[in-house]
Amino acid sequence: MEPAERASLRAFAPRFRELCAEVAAEHPGDTVQHDDLHLRGVFALEDELRILDWGDASIEHPFASLVVTFRFLEQHNGLAPDDPWFARLRDAYLEPWGTNLVGAFDRAMRIGLFAHVIAWLRHRDPLAPEQKADFDREYVVVLRRAIAQIGA
Repeated sequence: MEPAERASLRAFAPRFRELCAEVAAEHPGDTVQHDDLHLRGVFALEDELRILDWGDASIEHPFASLVVTFRFLEQHNGLAPDDPWFARLRDAYLEPWGTNLVGAFDRAMRIGLFAHVIAWLRHRDPLAPEQKADFDREYVVVLRRAIAQIGA
């Protein structure tokens, strides 16, 4: 990380605590959250879609479920972060939860990006030394996506 990135993280810590409190108080509250939703974990069974790989699922605010989905769309599908497709996907995801939830979604996603960063760390320790360089290259993408949301 660059020194400016580290400074941004340190300065963001108090706001992160505030965001966590805000999201904890918001509708819909904790439920199943699966922040590893992407094309490689969804399979068609006749005319129904099934989600496989629930290893990253947890009980928390469900609006963070699109963290990996959005990263996947950026990295593997080449969508720019401001592509209108993200708003369409967000709105479709939020529809069953109710109306006027974009702010709550945005706050949950900011927290979810950092939760994703932290979760990734648990995968690094057991790696062999020769595997860590590849992991670190991908990890910096995940970390910088979170840092980019500090000013949002």
